[in-house]
Formats: sequence, structure tokens, C-alpha cells
Amino acid sequence: MKRPEICIPITDVTRDEIIARAKEFAGLSAELVEWRMDFFAGYEKEIVSVAKELKSVLGGKKLVATLRTEYEGGEANGSRFDYVALLTELVSASVADYVDVEMKRDPKGVQQIIAAAKESDTKIIGSYHDFGKTPSGDEIVTLLEEARALGADIGKLACMPAEDAEQGKADVETLLVATETMKKKYPEYPIITMSMGEYGKMSRLYGGLYGSCVTFGCVGTASAPGQIELSDMQEVFDKIYSGKKHIALIGFMGVGKSTISRELHRQTGRPEFDTDRIIVEQEGCAISDIFAEKGEPYFRQLETALIDELGPRPAGIISCGGGMAIRDINVKKLRAIGEIVLLTATPETIYERVKHSTDRPLLNGNMNVPYIKGLMDARRPFYEKAATVTVSTDGKTVQEIATEILALCE
Repeated sequence: MKRPEICIPITDVTRDEIIARAKEFAGLSAELVEWRMDFFAGYEKEIVSVAKELKSVLGGKKLVATLRTEYEGGEANGSRFDYVALLTELVSASVADYVDVEMKRDPKGVQQIIAAAKESDTKIIGSYHDFGKTPSGDEIVTLLEEARALGADIGKLACMPAEDAEQGKADVETLLVATETMKKKYPEYPIITMSMGEYGKMSRLYGGLYGSCVTFGCVGTASAPGQIELSDMQEVFDKIYSGKKHIALIGFMGVGKSTISRELHRQTGRPEFDTDRIIVEQEGCAISDIFAEKGEPYFRQLETALIDELGPRPAGIISCGGGMAIRDINVKKLRAIGEIVLLTATPETIYERVKHSTDRPLLNGNMNVPYIKGLMDARRPFYEKAATVTVSTDGKTVQEIATEILALCE
């Protein structure tokens, strides 16, 4: 999984302030710097020379030149510039690595800018913004396809999730799934997607797991709602893109994850991380009590957050709770840090292994084979979609299962 690049904005007003900020940013870890020209208080005729100086000061960092319109959440100050003429001049001068173009402007103007880019060293980011809502997944894919068809080198879409918490989170999920769909359809075409606002922060941190190649953070002053401080973003990226090759064991409760984890530890010396046990230790109470007092959604969020903690630790064996692979974001994170091994067993085998257990909240009052089979059938599609390796545990010794896992993971 490729780590997305981070872009941070310059929103200063005067030329001296802009260059001073660029010198400050030159030593930071972000790969790209966006100059938001709509904040600039100088003359239009100065912009090309300022961009050239910016590029020189930033050294190896890539420069994105952006004139954001009010409709896209930009400054009214920017409307005094001739949008098409200015961007065409910037592109032709090859003073920026990328120029951001609002694709919903006059088609002739957009084509003029893109045509100029074909004759220069500057690439075009074809942008779509919706501050009012989140389009449907199909609409998001269609817009990104449009950017590709029109000749933009990179397709970009930013949208706003609903204010209602439940719908807002669903909107972010819609954006992420659409991003993955577009990337699978056109794997060679780079795209940038983000959901804005508080709920959208998840897309800025984890969009790369779905195929977004750049995310926008900030240093102090944000240029759009929901941007995250560069240092906080780097901390998360260092965890989920650590390159550690963990082995994550998933599967229904009682399939033998803990037992097989111990055997893998014995054979390899790798550390063990039992997610249920870690959460119990962190929360200071049993999982059944967490479910009863705070609910299943709270527990599932604890699981998601825990993966970030495990990412940078020494490559080990992660024994996942039975529901870990139900959430798509968990699967994306686990794949980023290693292999996901699905352990399988028959419902009858599961029943024999868990029938005397008192800490299985999902089976309270339903400790029987038919109920277990129903739960397993409901989860099977999620498990199979998540797995990179599948190993049956029926009729095998623990040693045989561990040896098979290691051979398949190699």
C-alpha cells in the first residue's frame, strides 16, 4: 500500500510573507506545498514571478498553484484575477509542478488551460468541489472519469458530509468506497479525494488506503475545513504505513486464533498481540461489560483505533476479535501492515470449543449450533473479502496449522 503524499497550504497575503512561509515549509516533511493565490494581495502581473521564487525556495518540494473560487470555499479577493488567462500563463511558464483547475468552469477556458499544459512541464489537477453535500458514489466516479477524459493529469474531488452524525459518517464512507471503485477501474490514473469538515477527517487520514494519492494537511492555518496538523497526520501515517509485516489472524469466535497465535510465537519468536485482551486491559473490564455498558459501536471503534497502535510495533502475530474484519477500514489498515489470515472451522467445531465460555456476549442465550451457523454465514462474506490467506483448522494439529500459515505468508 503506497503512502499518500501530504500537501500543506500557504495562505499568506504579501509577497514577503509568502516567501518567508515557503522557507519555513522547505524544512518540513510534507512533499507538496499549495500556494493559494486567492489570498494574495499583490498584482496579477506579479504572480508568475512569485511562483517562480516559491519553487526555488521550496527546493525539492512540489509546488501546487491554486486559485480557488468562492464557490470552492476560496477568498473573494481571488475574483479580481482573470482565472483562465492567469492559469494559462502559469502553465505556459512552467513555474509550478501542478496547477489546480476548477473543472466546472467554462469548458473552453478549461480546455485552453489543459492544452497549454500539454506543451509545458506543468501537470493539471482537475478539481470538483461540493460544499453543500456529498454526491452519490456513482456521481463521484463519473466526475473523476470526466476529469480523466478531459485530459487532467490528476482527478480531484472534495465534498461536504451531512451535519447529522450518522449521515455524515455514511457520506464519508460513500466517498471512500467511490475512491476505491475509481482506483480499481483506472489503477494507472492518480486521484485525490477528501471529505471536508469534522467527520471528513477520517478521509484525510485514511484516504490513501482506498487509493487517494495526496492528502491535504496544514501547519497552523488551515485552508479548508477539516484539515489536520502536519505533525498529527505524520504520526498516523508512520503507524499505518510502517512497512511492518504482521500476520493478522481473523475468523469467527472459537476458531482457534489465540491458540494458533501462541504456536506461531513459539515457532517464530514473533510477539503476540491479542486485540480482545489488549482492549480488556485498556478499559479495565470484560468485553461483555463493555458491550453492556457502552454498546457494540464503542467496542468496534476501540478495535479500529488499536490497529494504529499495533502498526509500528515489531512484526508480530495479531489475534483479532471475531468482529474485527467486519469494518472495511479495519481491513484496509490490517492489509497495510501485513497479511490477513482467515481461519475457518465448522459450526459444530466452534460450538464444542465455546460451549462452556462465559465471555461471548454475541452468544448469550443462544449457545447452540444453528445460531452459531447463522452468525457465521452472515460474517463469511466479510471474512472472505478481507483475507489474503485462508486456512482450515478442522482435522489438523495446531502445529500443522501454524506451519501452513507461515508457508503461505512467505
